[in-house]
Amino acid sequence: MRQQTIDNDYIHRPDNRKLDHLPGDYGKPLIGYTFAMLKDPFSVFADMRARYGDVYRFNTTFQRMLIVSHPDYIKLLTLDPEQIFSPRMGYHGPLKDFFKGGLLMRDFGEHRVHRRIMQTAFKTDSMRRYVEQMNPIIASQASDWSQQNDFRFYPNIKKLLLDIGANVFLGLDMGADETVKLNQSFLDMMAGSLALIRKDWPGLGLVYRKGMNGRRELERFFIDLVPKRRAVDGTDMASYFAKETDDNGELFSDEVVAQHLIFLLLAAHDTTTSVLTMTCSFLAHHTDWQDRVREELASAADKGLAYDDLPTLTHTENLFKEVLRLHPPVPQFARRTVKDTEIGGHHVPADTLLQAPVLYIQRMEEFWTDPHNFDPDRFAEGREEHKKHPFQWAPFGGGAHKCIGLHFANMLFKCVLGEVLTRYRLEFPEGYEYPSPIQHFPFAKPVDDLPLRLVPLR
Repeated sequence: MRQQTIDNDYIHRPDNRKLDHLPGDYGKPLIGYTFAMLKDPFSVFADMRARYGDVYRFNTTFQRMLIVSHPDYIKLLTLDPEQIFSPRMGYHGPLKDFFKGGLLMRDFGEHRVHRRIMQTAFKTDSMRRYVEQMNPIIASQASDWSQQNDFRFYPNIKKLLLDIGANVFLGLDMGADETVKLNQSFLDMMAGSLALIRKDWPGLGLVYRKGMNGRRELERFFIDLVPKRRAVDGTDMASYFAKETDDNGELFSDEVVAQHLIFLLLAAHDTTTSVLTMTCSFLAHHTDWQDRVREELASAADKGLAYDDLPTLTHTENLFKEVLRLHPPVPQFARRTVKDTEIGGHHVPADTLLQAPVLYIQRMEEFWTDPHNFDPDRFAEGREEHKKHPFQWAPFGGGAHKCIGLHFANMLFKCVLGEVLTRYRLEFPEGYEYPSPIQHFPFAKPVDDLPLRLVPLR
């Protein structure tokens, strides 16, 4: 296969840490604001912005960076007309080992070429088939949930979405040994990507080592899978990926397709798991909204939603948008400058890490009424608070790197919620204190994994 050649000198340079000429501070020695961010990122960002303005230097997780906290800067970083801001290097630190070669880890022209791999997989005809494949899996697993003692939503939705991924993404049989092994490799990889001790050393039981082994197992499996998917007329995403060609009409290599499949699992799984978990937490508390959405979903279809039902679900759509506003699955967009530039009147050197805190920007009082309150009607026709600025609500990013799977995520959200809410009433266990503490990073979820009492409705 012919490879695209780009000027990539910037990927070999270290991060620029010389930011003292900029407003801001680095917090506590070495650790900076790391622990404060884990506890309450909203207060940290609000305080820093009040003291220093929209653009300020910052230190968290041992990284010095520039925070840009306004929708204008989400627009700047994501549209990037001059190709100054590199997503690859922005996410290089946490993602380089586990998700190398994924779409987010490719910049500029290379990214455009590789985005072609996913184009057929997310077309309308493909999406219709995914709904038909997903609904029986969702119904089968959700029907068993009420039999569990001490039911926790998060681990159950995580398993459900992993199984949907194995079937819809990869075309694997549910419950097969290879599917179980694959799911465990993915979980090991995700745990390893969060490890503080990032050493791939054998014999020490390191989480990072276990994660890298999981990544290697996934890569071996997918490299073996790709030729098999090319040889058949499959309707899973792996089959579509395997048959796409580059600008020269040549197939992408097995290794490249495998890299994209690994990243797809990350992008589609943990993000939607987070959104559905936070949604059910809100609905168990705001029972008026639970009833409203249930009525809408029940009237749309009584045997699983069809693809054509999805655009009619206006209350469910507004619910989806509000949960994404309050708890975006990707809480901060990261970039790194490839050359000197200017942001907000400040000189920013090449190789400077930048982060746009989406989770804070989507709660800014300049753009939202009572921004910390759960209020899906803020997106309703006639009110439409999200239209004051094109990037005040941007959970899926923008520009060339805007999430290619955003419509799939929306579809999956509605299909799962349609089954869960028409089958059960969601209640908190007796004595439950709401709201429970929230883990904000890497993906939002209640720290208690959301215990629920499921009251059967049918």
